[in-house]
Amino acid sequence: MRFWQSVRMAFQTLLAKKVRSILTMLGTVIGVTAVIALVSVTAAQNEANRNVWMTLSKNLVTVNFNSYEWQGGRPNSEIARELSQYLNEDLRSLASGLTPSAQMWNQITWQGKTLDLNNFYFGSEQFSLVNQYDIESGRDLSYMDIQRNTRVAVIGSLLRDTMFNYKDPIGETIYVKNEPYTIVGVYRATEKKPDYYSDEEFQRWGRDNMIVLPYTQARTLNPGMEMNNYMIKGNDTEACLLLVELITDFLGTMITRFDWNSWDWSSGRNPDTSGTNGDFWVYTATEYIEEQEQAEQSQANTMVMIAAISLLVGGIGIMNIMLVTVTERTREIGVRKAIGAPRRNIITQFLIEAAVLSGSGGVLGVVIGFAVTLYWGKIQFNIIASPDLGVTALAFGVSVAMGIVFGIYPAIKAAFLQPVDALRTE
Repeated sequence: MRFWQSVRMAFQTLLAKKVRSILTMLGTVIGVTAVIALVSVTAAQNEANRNVWMTLSKNLVTVNFNSYEWQGGRPNSEIARELSQYLNEDLRSLASGLTPSAQMWNQITWQGKTLDLNNFYFGSEQFSLVNQYDIESGRDLSYMDIQRNTRVAVIGSLLRDTMFNYKDPIGETIYVKNEPYTIVGVYRATEKKPDYYSDEEFQRWGRDNMIVLPYTQARTLNPGMEMNNYMIKGNDTEACLLLVELITDFLGTMITRFDWNSWDWSSGRNPDTSGTNGDFWVYTATEYIEEQEQAEQSQANTMVMIAAISLLVGGIGIMNIMLVTVTERTREIGVRKAIGAPRRNIITQFLIEAAVLSGSGGVLGVVIGFAVTLYWGKIQFNIIASPDLGVTALAFGVSVAMGIVFGIYPAIKAAFLQPVDALRTE
């Protein structure tokens, strides 16, 4: 029997018993749909997050430390002063910019209009350089603003639009905790609204919805605030890695690190804090992204394993229904063997039927998977999640392979039936 004749017969068999065929294919359909949708939507969301991090944090080194004075640690202000001196004098050749950085929530008021602001920053004259902001109008913070503790502010373009109704805010006075600050500059917009942000979320969390004050004003608005966080713009990736190493060694001479491995998580208490007087973190966006990629890969592998279980169940279902089919068509098999059909033809026929059954389920799974991916990405994350063609091809190929693998035993069973016994079957 020719190959295409076998394929045509397989489709005829599938269509002859539609309900049974659909129920048999269900496991394959669910498995293929799950693989495509889970992997594609997750990959799209992770890529969007990664792009944001790369935009915000290219060649950026973040330093944070916290000294426990009650454990014999030095004051944070003293460590900050020495670290700042070390960065400015010894590490300037590795960095194009550095700034202390602190963030808080606060309210700003202008002409009776009050706005809650999450992105409220304190920084130096190099804050914009480190964070990749450009001045659109007015001027940036200056060295003299920092030294003289001047009450000035630079705002983002989104804050200008929402607070000042698109008017030029240069020279306007805003109030923070009843303290007056003069707006001297506006940063140029750095991003458009990402697809996964609603308008309300973007106005609240968007990168351009922000204000920057000289870091010397931090204690004025929050007397308890510690300037123990620094952001450093490395010259390149290699410089960032070297900065991490050097700063880690420098802080290690002043802070005996807290050993998180000694924490008793069951009781919520650290059983032994002797010899520790603080902790610090020095890391780059590259390290964070690499860690995220590893986590994303583990996440994708887990999802694929879950979806593979559905494919496995679908394969078992196909083997079960093919065994039923062999039983139902025992006389047909006996007739074909009696007129000289070789075993390989019978094996081929049943393997093709199993492959067509699982492949049809795979096609349905691909169609539904594409629809679910587009719908889920838009509704859940408000992004356009394009189905991964490689994952789609792999999922479909595995579905067909499952049909063939689980169809081997029924096919062999049919091929080795004795013609006499088969013809006697009612």
